[in-house]
Amino acid sequence: MKSKKLLLILFFLFLLSACQIFLGPDPDDSPEAILKNLWDDFDKIHAYLDIRMSHNQRFANWHDVYHNKDIGYAQRVFPGISESSLFNLCALMLRELNDPHVGLFAPGKFASSYTEAREDFSLDRVRFNLNDGGNNNYRNFLYGTFISDPSIGYIYITSFVAENFEPEHWDWGKAITNIVNALSDTDALILDIRNNRGGDFFIMEYIASHFVSVPSDYLMSRIKNAPGHNEFYPPRIHTIRPGGIRYTKNIVLLTNKGTVSAAEWFTMALRTQNHITHVGTATCGAFSVRINRPMINGWYYSISSERVTDMDGQIYEGTGVSPGKDFIFEYGNDDNQLMEALNLAIELGIPKT
Repeated sequence: MKSKKLLLILFFLFLLSACQIFLGPDPDDSPEAILKNLWDDFDKIHAYLDIRMSHNQRFANWHDVYHNKDIGYAQRVFPGISESSLFNLCALMLRELNDPHVGLFAPGKFASSYTEAREDFSLDRVRFNLNDGGNNNYRNFLYGTFISDPSIGYIYITSFVAENFEPEHWDWGKAITNIVNALSDTDALILDIRNNRGGDFFIMEYIASHFVSVPSDYLMSRIKNAPGHNEFYPPRIHTIRPGGIRYTKNIVLLTNKGTVSAAEWFTMALRTQNHITHVGTATCGAFSVRINRPMINGWYYSISSERVTDMDGQIYEGTGVSPGKDFIFEYGNDDNQLMEALNLAIELGIPKT
């Protein structure tokens, strides 16, 4: 009997050791390891480390962010650091990238990597210039004509967000057909995406297709496929095509620094069209798809894992897509951007003789 018990004990000990062999040791969830693993993940996955760090005034590169012997983040973590302080330390490290698509999430907490540029934009000021204050019957749209010149149409798009995967949260973009129909008699159009925070790329392309006259390749995207900083899959070419009922008279596309992500893809797509003039100020400069990844302690983070260029290979990450120098419109107390866009739209809407 004793020998059987001994055999059972030895058998369970063998199983435990086998688990260690095949599964490996328990992961290190110490504060030092959590911070280091977070840094490692970004070192291997983030698609724009070189560009994001080129704007950093404290560190020369991402390696120094962690390893610098004087101010690197490895010097700031210690055993016994509180969970709240560790979260703040991780958030500060990610803030060195200043990337709108990077964030840190814990139960009841969120920290963005991005120090947002303030934009002087007011939809109430826009409504003040539209007949009857504009029409906002459709979700995420404000549209109408101008009091001072009803021949000029106006559409504001709040975002391209799909709140979830339910059909009703994807279908809101279909209202663009009714809006284009309502403005079909105007001579020109202002398409305003200032402070549009982006969203779903399928909704974005669907809406954009209603302002396109000819199919055009508008950008290339490459997903990270290996740990090296310059290791990506071959580029995928994105093409915008005409769709549905369209508005293809002269259009003035208005952007600012609050024009982000999918709204920047929208900008690049419409800039391929000869009847569209891009005005305002440069977009934000955040082009990657955002992906979420878990951490060993139950937190998770979002990261930019896709490198985007125009069809000539130019990267706009961190700087944004800027209108031509003759179409950069600065702000004023009464929204000079909108007034300058209106004047240009009036000029473009005058029939050529």
